[in-house]
Amino acid sequence: MKSLSQTADVSSPLLVEAGLTDLATNSPVAQAIAALGDPESPSELAQRLAVVIAMLWPHVADADLFLPEKGRPLRGVRDSRAGAGILATLHSVWGPIAARGLMPVTPTLLPGDPGAGRGSTMSTPIYSGKSLEGFLVVQRRVEAPAFVIRDLEILAALAEGVGQILPRSRTHSITSGASWLEQDLAAAGTVQRTFLPEELGENSAGVRVVAEYMPAYAVGGDFYDFVDLGNGRVMGVIGDVSGKGVTAALTMARVSADIRRLATEVAGPAELLERLNHTLSARMQDDRFVTALCVLLDAPNRKWVFANAGHVLPLLRRSTGVVSRVAYSSGPPLGIVAHAQYREEAISVAAKDILLLATDGVFEILSAPRRPCSTMGVCQFTDLVTSAPHDIGEISRRIVTTAESATNPGRDDLTLLGLQIA
Repeated sequence: MKSLSQTADVSSPLLVEAGLTDLATNSPVAQAIAALGDPESPSELAQRLAVVIAMLWPHVADADLFLPEKGRPLRGVRDSRAGAGILATLHSVWGPIAARGLMPVTPTLLPGDPGAGRGSTMSTPIYSGKSLEGFLVVQRRVEAPAFVIRDLEILAALAEGVGQILPRSRTHSITSGASWLEQDLAAAGTVQRTFLPEELGENSAGVRVVAEYMPAYAVGGDFYDFVDLGNGRVMGVIGDVSGKGVTAALTMARVSADIRRLATEVAGPAELLERLNHTLSARMQDDRFVTALCVLLDAPNRKWVFANAGHVLPLLRRSTGVVSRVAYSSGPPLGIVAHAQYREEAISVAAKDILLLATDGVFEILSAPRRPCSTMGVCQFTDLVTSAPHDIGEISRRIVTTAESATNPGRDDLTLLGLQIA
């Protein structure tokens, strides 16, 4: 390897500037740094560097920017595969440090090796202030003249400019990534809503239906469905996937699709939950589970039929104003016990009945600080339903108004499905 104190006999095209002592203001180098502009990411910076380096030196075979990634081997930002070849060239100088993700801190100049098909190579660290940020490596074609000390000094001057640009490109990348993620999550929220019923208008049972869906984040784990089975029979389902965010939302999407498929195949709510549970038990990961409540309104036979998989109890308000909890017969949440069975509970239908199915986010938002609702209905949710006018739309509006005015920073997903008999 040539010493940095050696004087070369072969000049690069930039040696005409050899009389300048400050290479950071050397016209070609300054122009090269200016040409890098303000890249949006380290990847874009590496691409621009490759172009600039090819303009500064002829016969360049490859050039790349290397940035450390904690716990990972070094790799080229522009081209990781080609970058690995460049690092192999310098292995004799750096030894195994590159394989451990460490960086050389001194400039390096290596002669070519025609037998190995490798041209002259040089590298230099990149500093931002006193912080070592990365390094540059440039390799010439095998037939090209060897790099010399002056070339290495010019590369170091270029690296000085890169050290000022690199932090900004990282900031741009983080900001851009956050913006992309925000947009992607917003789009995911829109897609998720397509799994929910589009229309809750007229149905064969003549029941009035309202629904509210308010995920804590862009996407959520709550779900509901309302299916008109025809001939005066309609089915409503509400549920809650354990956890929040994207993972819960993915499970929600699967469950929603299965509900829509199974609703027209099963004999009643219990069978629906059993088949959902069988499907989920085979696919659920870790300790996740799903609570769900299914109700069938059989208008011709004047009855509500419930089946409950560990979900919070619904409220039934009669036209007399009496409010009670129903669907006490409950099996385990879905996805926990592979062959769980669920019992059905039937209650007679009365004129103007209002049935409210909710997820626990409703109780949380109405009961801050959070406290469990008793089986006797002594909680703010029951109080709200009891004191409100006998109108499902007004009850829903009051719940939503309370939720929108709440300041709970870590609130749960909130979903409500209400049915009112004509």
